[in-house]
Amino acid sequence: MDTLLLPSELSIYTAAELHPQWLAWADRNTATPCDARADGAGVDQIDGAGVQLLVALQRCLAARGCTLQLDAPSGPLRDACAAIGLAGWLAALQPAAATEAA
Repeated sequence: MDTLLLPSELSIYTAAELHPQWLAWADRNTATPCDARADGAGVDQIDGAGVQLLVALQRCLAARGCTLQLDAPSGPLRDACAAIGLAGWLAALQPAAATEAA
């Protein structure tokens, strides 16, 4: 299974382009049940649309019987989720070892 590398910019300006790419990634990388992985270390710009896109990916995977694990969310990604009340949601996506270390 390929790890989805989140881009440096997750915003209203990139969401329309990323959405079909992420759906295609989900199509290629899901078999029920599965643990899909995304790497958030490279995100340095994110807005509400970017967070919404990430939530949509998680829900898309859940509908397929898969879970999303988000490795190494960047500071801006953590801050954006916290700002809109999704810090707990983000923490739930992280592997257990990363959550315990935080």
